[in-house]
Amino acid sequence: MENAQIIEKLEQAIAQLLEHELNILQRGLNELNLNGHLVRYLHPLFPGYQVEAEYNGDIFKVKDRKEIEIAKRRMQDIGLDPSDSNAYNLTPDIIIHIRNSNEHNILILEIKKDSNAARNKAFDLLKLEHMTIDYQGNHYNYQLGAAIIFGTGDNAGTHEIGYFYQGISKDKAQLI
Repeated sequence: MENAQIIEKLEQAIAQLLEHELNILQRGLNELNLNGHLVRYLHPLFPGYQVEAEYNGDIFKVKDRKEIEIAKRRMQDIGLDPSDSNAYNLTPDIIIHIRNSNEHNILILEIKKDSNAARNKAFDLLKLEHMTIDYQGNHYNYQLGAAIIFGTGDNAGTHEIGYFYQGISKDKAQLI
C-alpha cells in the first residue's frame, strides 16, 4: 500500500472519530477509550489487515513481546530513566499489520491528548523512530509511523499529526 493511501485512510478515520466521538475529547476522557474508537473507524478502511490497539506480541522475540533497543543517552535527553539493558518493552497504541509476520507492518500509531506530559510525547516520538527502521535489531520496520496529538477541552476537534518514515520525522508533503 502506498504512503499516500495510508495517510488518506488515517485522516478519514480521524475525521470520523472527531465527527462521532468529539464528546470524549471535550471531556478529556481516557486515551485508551479514544484509541478503541479510532480502531473501530480504521478497521473497515484496511481490509486484509488487523487493526489492533495495545498489541504487544512479537513471535520472533524469546518472550513473545515487542521490544526495542534505545540508547541510554536518548532516554536521559527526554527526562526518562533508562533501563540497564537499553531494552524497552512496548505496547503501541494502535498498529495495522498482518499477525505473525513483520513483513506487513504498515502503520504504527502513538496517540496522546494535548494534556499529556511533554516527556511522554517525546518518548512516543523516540519509539516511532525506532519502530520504522531496522536499527540495532529492531526488526519491526513499520512502513509509516504517526504521532497524533488530539486537543481536549476547549481544543477538542483539533489534532496534529507527525509522521515517521525509515526512522526519520517527515512532513506529510514529503510522503505523498
